[in-house]
Amino acid sequence: MAKRSRNRYREMESIMMKILIGDGLIFFLYMFAASRVGAWSVIKVISAVLTIAISVLCLVWLYLTQEFTRRRSLWMVTASVSILACILVSLCLGYPCPPVVSV
Repeated sequence: MAKRSRNRYREMESIMMKILIGDGLIFFLYMFAASRVGAWSVIKVISAVLTIAISVLCLVWLYLTQEFTRRRSLWMVTASVSILACILVSLCLGYPCPPVVSV
């Protein structure tokens, strides 16, 4: 029986896909927690920090493995940068905005 050769890129791609899906789910948890009041503020902070850390660590990992500039890994870089940009814009704009008071 022939020995199956491991495809390191496919393994790394599979792991990164799972990490990015988890990062996206944590981002959605942040968005949900940000729209709530009370004890949800703790979850908001934790999920925001986790989302930023995971996105940055994904980008660092892609850079260290020299996959950052390769065309085959462009979707992983784009996903990490997109999630990072969404969370930073959300934090800068103060989502959710305070309610508008009608006069």
